[in-house]
Amino acid sequence: MSCLPAILCASLTTIASAQALPTAKATAPPLPQSENQQISPSVPATLKPQPERVDKVRRIAPAQVGVALPMDTITVTLPIDKADLIDPKANSGRLILFFRAVDSRTEGEPLNGPFFEDPQPIGSVEVDSIKPGTPIKIAEASIWWPGGSELFEGEYEVQAVLDVNNDERGHLAPGNLVSKVVTVDLTRGSAEVIALELTEKIPPPVLPVLKNVEWIDLTSPILSKSIGRVVTHRAGVIFPAEYHNLKAKRRIWPTIYVIPGFGGRWTDAADLARKINLAGVSLLWPQAVYVILDPESSLGHHGFVNSALNGPRGLALVSELIPYLQERFRLIRDPSARVLTGHSSGAWTSIWLALNYPETFGAAFASSPDPLDFHTFQMNDLYRDENLFVGEDAIERPSFREPIGLGHEFVPMLVREEVQMERAISPNGTSGEQWDSWAAMFSPAAELERKPRRLCNPMTGVIDPVTVEAWSRFDIARRISKDWNGWGKLFVERVRVIVGERDSFYLERAAIRLRDAIATHAQEQAAAGKDFPTGPGYIEVIPGATHDSVFPIAQFKFNGEIREYLRRAGHHE
Repeated sequence: MSCLPAILCASLTTIASAQALPTAKATAPPLPQSENQQISPSVPATLKPQPERVDKVRRIAPAQVGVALPMDTITVTLPIDKADLIDPKANSGRLILFFRAVDSRTEGEPLNGPFFEDPQPIGSVEVDSIKPGTPIKIAEASIWWPGGSELFEGEYEVQAVLDVNNDERGHLAPGNLVSKVVTVDLTRGSAEVIALELTEKIPPPVLPVLKNVEWIDLTSPILSKSIGRVVTHRAGVIFPAEYHNLKAKRRIWPTIYVIPGFGGRWTDAADLARKINLAGVSLLWPQAVYVILDPESSLGHHGFVNSALNGPRGLALVSELIPYLQERFRLIRDPSARVLTGHSSGAWTSIWLALNYPETFGAAFASSPDPLDFHTFQMNDLYRDENLFVGEDAIERPSFREPIGLGHEFVPMLVREEVQMERAISPNGTSGEQWDSWAAMFSPAAELERKPRRLCNPMTGVIDPVTVEAWSRFDIARRISKDWNGWGKLFVERVRVIVGERDSFYLERAAIRLRDAIATHAQEQAAAGKDFPTGPGYIEVIPGATHDSVFPIAQFKFNGEIREYLRRAGHHE
């Protein structure tokens, strides 16, 4: 899910407050534990009723039936004196307009959308070939959410993006052209004229030179062959303070593989590298080589799954990148010395890799993972629901919430809005945003093209059962329930999960359901006189915590547990 970057180092103040956080008494059995583990109990036992919703008032209302509104004129031009910004061989793409009301609670420029905390209007049109000096008119045929600009009322900032980069995710990819922000006052009763100019190009990321970091950009033969163009493994490798010390007690190091959450990149290594060796921090963080992986493809967060559209990402990781790192750096080659960790989408990925490649990785530490059980995919049951947007009670399903006290929560974004904003960015399902990203991970290719088959009709929300069946192959809970002696055993022995009780994206529901299913299976096995493995694995729910606020709490707890895990395996002092 969209989230804070998965590898931000928690401040000492935040860590101290996390230590003082109370833990409520468990009302359901935790996962089976070995006797020597001191694991804090989880909180809610089952999927209890959600707090009362307080939905926001939708900003743009539809036009009255039978009332014709004057159409606005919106043009976007690449100025002749900026012609060198565009590559004549790559001058086609999607022109996207992002609006942001000046009184919105969002922050940043319009192109930072889509905004979860206050969804803002988006429109787009396909551009076959942009010609410098020739205006592109955003006509009625353009795709809009929630409707055309003639429906807007009030003062807005607007910004245009020409997405021409098909090799990187999203409209903020390097090489895309953007306009400056223009402020307009829009009314329904008149036809406004909005003129934008593409005057800037998004630069590639700058990789800083840091003494404790090496940047990896390794061509992948497996992925390049699968996708039909050159694809590389990218990573930031961070060395512990003693790595380059010839007199250090150790010369060969364990490895912690960090998978950033949705929107995070390998470049996040720069931020962590500046902090990890600060005075005092090294006492809290496990001393190891950290490898910050790049989880993104042109279609979004690929989750290191072997998929039809993103290619065999997991296979390429374990058969190409990891052997390369082992040869280049002084890393312990035993699987027990390789640890996975991540937050949000990176957390789901950590669990997926740990269960699929136990001969490569020894343990996973995951906070706020994407849905672990597709019976509770946020607020949906993909196997039983007919519609993604509304339930049988005709109530719109929420996608993002913000707690308001104990008994209420503010819902600024619905599933319908999220899916339709993505469609406005890219009607063919290649926006690289959250639902399109999941489709690229889990779906087969649609119509023999390099675009994902949609989970639902983006206008009506009707779920496609054929697509659900394809997605089910990536349902971790379902895989565990069909393989208790394999995946179930691995989970209990190797996977630790922490999630907030009031996760912003309702991800705690799937974690609780999986936790209860494992506990129930263990009880049934005991009643039948059979053993079920015990281990350090657990699923813990932190009272009152959200998707983001649980991160520093989990980070603090995981750091200690990873150190202890490596120590028990003989890889950490």
